[in-house]
Parts: sequence; C-alpha cells; structure tokens
Amino acid sequence: MATVTISDVWKYYGKTVAVKELNIEVRDNEFLCLLGPSGCGKSSTLRMLAGLEFISSGDIYFGDTRVNDIPPKDRDIAMVFENYALYPHKTVFENMANPLKLQKMNKVDIAERVEWAAKMLEITELLQRKPVELSGGQKQRTAIGRAIVREPKVFLFDEPIAHLDAKLRSHMRGELKHLQRRLETTTIYVTHDQLEGMTMADRIAVMHEGVLQQLGTPSEIYNHPVNEFVAGFVGEPPMNFVDCYIERQDDAVALVNDSGQMKLLLSDAQSRALAEKSADGVVRLGIRPDDLFVEAGQGHGLDFTAKIFITEPLGGDMLVEAELGDDRLTIKRKIADMGQPGEACGLAFNIEKLHVFDRETGEAFF
Repeated sequence: MATVTISDVWKYYGKTVAVKELNIEVRDNEFLCLLGPSGCGKSSTLRMLAGLEFISSGDIYFGDTRVNDIPPKDRDIAMVFENYALYPHKTVFENMANPLKLQKMNKVDIAERVEWAAKMLEITELLQRKPVELSGGQKQRTAIGRAIVREPKVFLFDEPIAHLDAKLRSHMRGELKHLQRRLETTTIYVTHDQLEGMTMADRIAVMHEGVLQQLGTPSEIYNHPVNEFVAGFVGEPPMNFVDCYIERQDDAVALVNDSGQMKLLLSDAQSRALAEKSADGVVRLGIRPDDLFVEAGQGHGLDFTAKIFITEPLGGDMLVEAELGDDRLTIKRKIADMGQPGEACGLAFNIEKLHVFDRETGEAFF
C-alpha cells in the first residue's frame, strides 16, 4: 500500500490553467474523493496521477517515489474508467486476466487470481460471457475485477458508475466502499456527484476552476464549508442563500434581508465572529433546507409569515418552497398538509445552523 502526495502541481492546456497549485496528501489505505463540477480539474488530476497526462509543474509521489517521469505501466496503479474500456471480443475471464498476462504471470496463478476477484464481486457465473451479454452493472464489476486482480498500490476511479441507473448506482456505492475496506488499498475516486463523495469517501477534496477549495471529512465539508461554493455544491437539496445587511444593536448583531421582511438576531459567538472578520455591512446568509421550519397557515407561533410557492412530496418527506419577501427558500420536512400555492405559512430558522459568507469573496465568516 502507499501514500500519494500531490505537491504544488499545475496543469496547463496551452494557456488554459486546468489545475492550479494543487497540494493534497492521500493517506495509506484512505478513500479520497476528488469532487467538483465539470471542468474543475479533477479528471486532469487523476490522469496526471495515472501518467496519462504530463505534469506542467510540481511533483507527485507514491510513497517516497517521485513518479513524474515513470510511465503508467510501471506506477503500480489500476484505473477504472467511466466507459469500462472492456475488450468486446474477449470473455469476462479474458478481460480480467489481461493485465496479468501482460505481467507474464503463469496460467495457474492467473486463474486463481481471476476466480478470487470474481467471487468477491459475485460475477463467477459470468466469466465465460462477453461484454455484449452483460448489463451495465455487470460490465462495471468486470472493469473493477480487472483492476483488483493486479493488487496495485493505488486504485484510480474516474466516475465509474456514472452510466448506471439510480438504483444500481446506490447499490454500487455501498459495494465499492465495502470492497475498498476489504482490500485496504489507497483509492482516489473522481466524481461530480456529491452524494457519491459524501457516502463513500473518508475525505473529500472539493475543486472548482482548477483550485482546491476544501479538503476534509464529509462531515467537515457539509457542516463547516469554508466558502459559498462548497456550501452550495455539497448538500441535497442545496443550501439556501439570502443577501442580507448587518444591523448592530449595542453588542448584538442582526441580519436583515434586502427586502426587510426577515430579521435574525445572532448569538454572541456569531456576532463576535462577524466583528472579528470586519464584515463591511453586507453578507450572504446560508441555511440548509433541513434547518428551516415551516407550518401551514397563520397563528403558528413561528418567527415569520411567508407564502407557499410550491410543494414537492418525496415519499416520507416533502420539499416546500416558500417566499419571504423577495427571497425564495426551500425547506425539507416530513409529509404534512401544507395547503396550496399562494397561501400563508409560518417560517423559522435554526439560528445555531446559520452560515454567513462574504458577498464579494464567498469566504465563510462562520
């Protein structure tokens, strides 16, 4: 097994910067997710790790070995691609055995290794089939099997379950996480799907426009985002944002939305955090849908009266979009009769769960 160190790595395509001064250390046996939208630099980073892209500047180490100039075949890695990249004329067994044949392993050892991987992935009965006879999930398992038979130091996954349907993706998230725990192999996993990162990874590296935004555990990323981008990208449904101005009342601080319909009195610790960071009077408030409370009608005793825009039942839960002045907020709650669009509703905020960001830079005050 091995650590992976990415040190001051840059990647240019012509004059376009794809990755900018990236520094990440992946721990031995860790499952790290590179998470971000299309074009953020995550796949370029993975391809540099694999040796499929040249590094414009900086260094990459596997353990103590600098791998910048080592060809892909000598890096002791295994990569699983989004499109599986199976040989259509070969059986599942032959596809999985191919990297071992290239290593000149004898036939008996190859058979043992392939059968071991197939049993682990529950595809033993598919070994004599060809890719055209397989479902999407079976193809994905075959591609993973081809990777794990090599017993590499590092696994690299490039959105391997993106083509699967929603139910199978959910199943394979658990399968991949369980597999990584069994094999105890350092794993770097690229995805644009924040749900995959949150449910599978030990730590997540959130990237945007080639820049690492935040590196932390799923809990740290979700509960303590360092900026507005991370806060808005991670979480489903997404975080609500409201432009506010600061109103000071002696030692207390209140946030008032631009339309004046909402006034939130902050705690002492939150007030101090804003004062210490010299907020210029205008900020952006963030609140997750789970941290808002809504009740139908009036006389509910909640802090504000809003107006229902739309309701969306989700099985046992419901999303309610409510208008508070010029701002529209999404609230997640248990299924209940919320009335019709246009009707009044009560709204309250969990003050302890507020996030406040600089309007200009997006930096989190708290």
